[in-house]
Amino acid sequence: MYAFWMRAEQFYTYTMPLIVMILLFLAIVFVFAYSYIDPNKPVRKYVTRGFLGLVGLCALYFLWGHLTYNHWVEQNEYITPGIRSYQTILGIRTSEDPSIVKSYRRSDSLKENLLALEMYEAKEVTRPFDYTYAGSLENNHYFTYGDEDQYVFTLQGDINWTDSTRELVGLEFSLTDERFADIGFYNEPDIIFDSLSLPESEQKELSDIDTNDALSINDMIGGWNFGRQFY
Repeated sequence: MYAFWMRAEQFYTYTMPLIVMILLFLAIVFVFAYSYIDPNKPVRKYVTRGFLGLVGLCALYFLWGHLTYNHWVEQNEYITPGIRSYQTILGIRTSEDPSIVKSYRRSDSLKENLLALEMYEAKEVTRPFDYTYAGSLENNHYFTYGDEDQYVFTLQGDINWTDSTRELVGLEFSLTDERFADIGFYNEPDIIFDSLSLPESEQKELSDIDTNDALSINDMIGGWNFGRQFY
């Protein structure tokens, strides 16, 4: 996978742009040459055939490359600044803005994108969830903690209501080849939240709870990524 990726990336981010730039330069030279060469001289015909032949060869090369490396294009559509910290074009590294990276790291699409990328493998992780359910308000779910349940945190999203299960389920992603980390891919540090299951008997609407100082579950449970949380 890594060797294929490097060949494909070389083709799309270096070879193709370089050839296009050279062709654009040669096109300008051709226009000037065609304009100034005497139409009656054979050299004009040779210049035209040579340029058109070169364009045709490049087109065939691009077609071959696209057919060979099209899978790279399909995979590259899932790569965001939250997955890869930089990319290169013509050998020049273009790093992502940290604020944009942070936003994409909290994107709801991060899990789906990582699942679609073949350089990552996923392992399901579960952990007990022992916090007291305080109730829901619209799409926000509130939980209390502390010696007297005096503190509150919130989770925005859906809950799986079950008979008795109380657990968090997440996905732990890692690179299938560590060399991908050398070209900017994150070796996913956090467990990405997948679902929360609680007993159906606890389901209720929120009442008599002060939510003004409620924390986000992202701040409450370290090492897990719960995506964007608004409350």
